Amino acid sequence: MYSAEYLSTYPYFQNTLESVPLSAVHDSLTGLISRKYILEFIRDLIERLVPFTLGIIDLDNFKTVNDHYGHATGDGVLAQLGQALRDCVGRDGLAGRFGGDELLLVYFKSNDYNHIHDYYASLFSGGSLLRRSYTVNGHRLFITGTVGCAACPEDARDFDTLFAKVDKALYRGKSKGRNCFIIYVEGKHGHLEIPKLAKRSLYDTLREMDEAFDQDGETEEKLRWAFVPIRENLRMSTLMYLDGAGALRDVISGQDLGVTGHVDYLMENGLYAPYNLSECYDANRGLAMALVKAGYESALFFRLEGKEKGPRCLILCPEPHTMHIWQDEERCAAFFLARLLNDAEK
Repeated sequence: MYSAEYLSTYPYFQNTLESVPLSAVHDSLTGLISRKYILEFIRDLIERLVPFTLGIIDLDNFKTVNDHYGHATGDGVLAQLGQALRDCVGRDGLAGRFGGDELLLVYFKSNDYNHIHDYYASLFSGGSLLRRSYTVNGHRLFITGTVGCAACPEDARDFDTLFAKVDKALYRGKSKGRNCFIIYVEGKHGHLEIPKLAKRSLYDTLREMDEAFDQDGETEEKLRWAFVPIRENLRMSTLMYLDGAGALRDVISGQDLGVTGHVDYLMENGLYAPYNLSECYDANRGLAMALVKAGYESALFFRLEGKEKGPRCLILCPEPHTMHIWQDEERCAAFFLARLLNDAEK
């Protein structure tokens, strides 16, 4: 936990601790600053015209940790992660718990874009905070997170505007597949709207896929039309397939990307969803290299059963240069697309 001595180096906490016990300032689980006091601290910084960068860290799919391993394990992860975040921030800022599995990071060292980029990149590498495993109650859990951040006063000079821009950056990161950080840049993100960044319901996506696939046309045309709702609603960028001869073909461009072999034996229940294509190198180096060369860091593979010609394995790719954590709705969409294709060829 933060010491009273360290907190008192900030005028807001020096005044607050005169009337509030240190235990009330801390979040009892994570050891970070509790929601009430971290938010008041941020308001005070803005009023004092102190430059800083504010980030929201949203842990990816953390509900599954509580659902599968119990809340005691989830709490243990949050406690360890809180300590790791305090270590990462050091004396260059403060971290607080915003609520649930969302954390706030107030960083003072520099508002320079390149510096902030390097700093947040360091949180995702080397096992410092995210993209690392935490061991709790005998369970080894790999934890990732999505981060949005913005700078004061460069991006905003008041509390509400600053949080709105941080929130917009966070949703942009989620729409890119999570497991990444987004630094707010007005020219890139100013026009974005959170409702449009939020994914549409899975029902809407499947219904639109079904309607698109009903159109007349050859197999690749049907796949191309049915992929449109996946691309627009689930933020995928590319659909490919492996045919019976092991040749890789891009459905969108119609380009034949060459013979790369098979990945069928890697799949459990017809599905293979690595978050990092480096996992594929030993299994199918040619395919992994073809995807990496095209700019992809992850891909979802779905086997098509009982087919001798045409597509044997569908491959969905997120935006290039995105290490994607595959969501249940994306797996469902791939399964539904495979069913549409199989049913059409019976």
